[in-house]
Amino acid sequence: MRYPDVKLKKEWIQNPISNEVVEWTKSFAEYLSIPNERKPLTTSQLRKFFGEIKRIDTDFNNKKVDLPMLNPMLAYAVGRDKKNNRNVTKILEFSEEIMTALTSIRNDENMHKDFKSFLKIFESIVAYHKYFGGN
Repeated sequence: MRYPDVKLKKEWIQNPISNEVVEWTKSFAEYLSIPNERKPLTTSQLRKFFGEIKRIDTDFNNKKVDLPMLNPMLAYAVGRDKKNNRNVTKILEFSEEIMTALTSIRNDENMHKDFKSFLKIFESIVAYHKYFGGN
């Protein structure tokens, strides 16, 4: 169950967190932390989104309307990261997985529960990114 062979699954957002999900977040964070043809995702790139997600979490009922704005925020970060029409860091992969997670949050009575699962997944990615030496 390793990234990039396995991508984030919608049911991971809509169901309770399992060991499978935690293992995936570990492999995803490791991928984001290790340089290859591109530089690792930086801690500041990761924390910018983490901070916004935590802000929404502080008053979810009033701030849930801000969730859709995370997609353009991610798109902007991907665009900023380009040099010679190519991303410098692994922000594109990060963005793709986070956008998948965001679109998996249902807009009904399950929204808060789905958001909490998303938050836990994101926290796990942040923790493992730090563990693997993310800058």
